Amino acid sequence: MTAPIQLVSKTPGAIPADWRNGRTISWIGYDVASSVYFGVAPAVLLPIYFQGLLGHLANPAAAWGALAAAAILISGLAALAAAALAARIDRVVLRIAVSAGLVLAMAFLAWNPRSSLAFAVFAYFLAQSCYFAATTIYESYLPDLLPPGLRQRLSGIGWAVGYLGGLVAIAILLLKIGSRPESASLIADCFDLLALISAVFLAVVLTMMARAGFSGLGRAAEAPRLLDIAHVLRQWRRYRPVLLLMAGAMALHGGISVVMVVTAPLLSARFGQTLPDLLWLLVLIHVISVPSTLLWNIWLAGRSRRLPILLLLLSWSVVLLLLAFGGGGWMPVAIVSVIGCCLGATHAALRGFIAEAVPEGGGPAFFALFTATGRVAAAIGPALFALVSGLASDQAGLMVILALMAAGSALVIRQLRAA
Repeated sequence: MTAPIQLVSKTPGAIPADWRNGRTISWIGYDVASSVYFGVAPAVLLPIYFQGLLGHLANPAAAWGALAAAAILISGLAALAAAALAARIDRVVLRIAVSAGLVLAMAFLAWNPRSSLAFAVFAYFLAQSCYFAATTIYESYLPDLLPPGLRQRLSGIGWAVGYLGGLVAIAILLLKIGSRPESASLIADCFDLLALISAVFLAVVLTMMARAGFSGLGRAAEAPRLLDIAHVLRQWRRYRPVLLLMAGAMALHGGISVVMVVTAPLLSARFGQTLPDLLWLLVLIHVISVPSTLLWNIWLAGRSRRLPILLLLLSWSVVLLLLAFGGGGWMPVAIVSVIGCCLGATHAALRGFIAEAVPEGGGPAFFALFTATGRVAAAIGPALFALVSGLASDQAGLMVILALMAAGSALVIRQLRAA
């Protein structure tokens, strides 16, 4: 029987001065470019956009929830497809194709003929699919760039600096919005701007990555052939430690998805937050997330990881408790401030843990599974919350999600200690 793959133990120590090179800098740059879309559209613009298109239905909120769930599942399949193609096609070609698809999808949302719901749904599904396919390809480079001991550090820096792309996009949108009343044409203009900003950022970063020599990474003669998903699933016993780590991350992703899904509607309905208000709150999340992600990353790159992970769980507990029981005019700022303290750090840490554990040549397959399971969790988490909320109350639903995140944290800690 083939011996199981062991998780790589992080050995603390000084980071070599030469780890900051053209490849790592351009890799971080893609985090910045991709956050132009993901830092703004899913949390604010898309819900408002589809509320207008679905307003004629009896239950627009339920219809939007169904569309969001379908987009989540389709984007998970897109991530798996990207990994399957990465075993046969140069990842540089795939990355350019899905990046272009993301820009086109945003343009389609802005240039929707006759406000067609079917066309908008197509553009939405295309945007989410291209984004998560691109994410799978981009993150699969992480094991090829640095040895295991440095991957957590690069993941955290990339995630923290990546928020700058979202900040630039939000600042430009706020200037564009000004004092204009919220309308369908205003939201379309916002997507138009996002497409333009993304095109510029992605063109610059993709050029940097081409010059840095990303073509052929992971395909060196001495390296094994890029592992495909079928191989990983057939040999699941061998990769059991990595898959268990992924299962813990999946539970945490499910909880985070609930927070991101319910926060904006809750703040809008309970506290009367408008589009500019929500964008300013997004600015606050981004501003706090940059230094907090870097600080958490420095801590997680050290010897012990149990305490920082427990404190991250405590931070998410505070968010869920405030969403469940908080009240008062200061609550929107309080909620998004705590989210900013732990959102980027949690995502970066989980990405770094997976990168450390991935065997050589397994970047595309394992990060596709990581993305796909995260997408499934992003659908299951809100569904579980909705079920419990319908049977009991919103507060009970949020407490169940808190228990889910606690279980996921425990599994992550257990697998890291097993290293």
